[in-house]
Formats: sequence, C-alpha cells, structure tokens
Amino acid sequence: MNRDEPSDARRPLIVVNPAAGGGRAARVAAALGELPGMLIVAESRERLRELAAGASAVGHDRLVVIGGDGTVQDVVNGMLGAGRRVPLGIVPAGTGNDLARSLRLPRDPAAALRVALGNDLATVDVGHARGTTGERWFVSAAGVGFDAQVAAALAARPRAAWLSSLGYLLTTLIELRRFRNVPLALRLGTPDGEVRVEQTCLFAAVANGPYYGGGMRICPAARLGDGLLDVCLVGDIGRLEALREIPGIYRGAHVRNPKVSFFTISSLEIEGSAPVHLDGEPFGRLPVRFEAVPAALQIASARVGQ
Repeated sequence: MNRDEPSDARRPLIVVNPAAGGGRAARVAAALGELPGMLIVAESRERLRELAAGASAVGHDRLVVIGGDGTVQDVVNGMLGAGRRVPLGIVPAGTGNDLARSLRLPRDPAAALRVALGNDLATVDVGHARGTTGERWFVSAAGVGFDAQVAAALAARPRAAWLSSLGYLLTTLIELRRFRNVPLALRLGTPDGEVRVEQTCLFAAVANGPYYGGGMRICPAARLGDGLLDVCLVGDIGRLEALREIPGIYRGAHVRNPKVSFFTISSLEIEGSAPVHLDGEPFGRLPVRFEAVPAALQIASARVGQ
C-alpha cells in the first residue's frame, strides 16, 4: 500500500477512516493489499474533508472511500463545500453502510473495490440541512426525534459497543424506554404544493435512499436519483407498538401502519424541541430546514440509476 504522496496524482485517491466500523475500515484497507492508487489514512473528520476538497484540484480522477455513511458524509461535505467534484467510489466498512445498501454495492471488500473503480456511475442526489449548528450535506438519511436520540446515544458510547447493526438495534431498544414522543410542526414542499402537519410524533425520517439505521427500509419507495427526498413520519405510537413495528421496518412492512405517513418532498421545515441527526451523526436540535439537491454526485454503482 502506498501511503505517500505520488509524483503522478492522476490516479484514484483512496481514503480510509481508520475509526469507521470500530476499526473495521482499517482492517479492510490492510486486507485489500496493494491498491491501484494513492492511499491516505485520514485520522480526523477535518482531514477527510480536506482531502476531498483538494482531490479534484490535485488531479485525481476518482475518490474512493473505505468507511461508512459518516465517512462518506465528511467526504461529500469536503467536495461540495469546495465546489469541486470527482466521481466517488465506496468500499463499505462502517457500522450501518446504508448508502451502500441503497446502491446495492457488494459486501465483499474486493468486489466493492472493483465496482468503486469501475466505469458505471450513478447520478445521485444529496440532502442539505440548515439548523442551529450550521449547515451540512447528507447522502443517506436524516432524522428528527427518537432516531436522532438513538444517534446521539451511539455517538456517546464506546465504538466497540456498536460494531454492527445489532449495536444499533440494542441502543434503539434502550432509548425507547427513555424517549417521550414530541410535538412537531412540519412544512413540507411537495411536488403538489405545500403541506402543513402538526402532530405528536415518535420521529420523522428524511431519506435519500430506502435504507437507514443499519438496514431498515425506512422509505421503501425512495430513489437516490429522483431529485427529491422522502419523509417517513411516525406518529404518536406507544412503546409496545413501536417494539412490534421494529422487525417489520427491516422489510418495509411499517407502510401498512395507519399512524405512519409518507411524503415526497423538495424541502421540509420542522419546528419543535427535538434532536436532529444527519447520516447517523448528531446535528443539534430543532428547528431545521432540509432541501433536496438533485444530481449532486456521481457514485460508482453496480446498477446505474438507483
């Protein structure tokens, strides 16, 4: 593996977040052996954003990320914040890997690397959030309410405590005992006009693709390249009902619950008092505004047009 700056930068830049997946990304990078590009181990989120911002300026023709959804989010924010974009490739090695699921990327790292370096590119939208802590882009999903409390709890726990989607599920069950449903005021910009909803909710999820939370099909109809975001609004359901619904969310069966509503939106404003997350990373508290940013990225995919 080449960890030094090469004289010819017109090769893929491969960045690995060694903390992703509780250290899994570092192990995956080592197991892949000699890589066809320049490998840099990014020891901080700031370094990830810095590398992504400079990739195009230096001349790299591809930026390959070895990590999870949070790593991809940092890289995307570096690129979009600098106004410089290069095609992305992803070798999923994080905790949730929900963007990789939505793109149907191979789970095997070697196979995923071949896709990441391949010529099949999907045009993918992103979401943009503006809130109390600033503004940020996200690629997979955002959330307000209970799921954001779960994200905050995960962020506060040792990484070894949640090395897989099982860790997410266990934390979900623990936080469900503590959480109280919250009143939310939503203003949704839909293709058919503005819709206003005021409702006590368990949570509101804003999804770019179908998956979040380590494999939950939260918005089964969501598509990464349709120019819009999808919203799953879970109403005032109790703990027992929420527990019954959790297994079905992995199959998308919650769409049949009358207390669950779905919207397709170009923008969304939410007011209330609740935490917010972006791609599983805490993002302060309400109020927040979300917007769809169509065709923001090109990402290597085994199935173009997802």
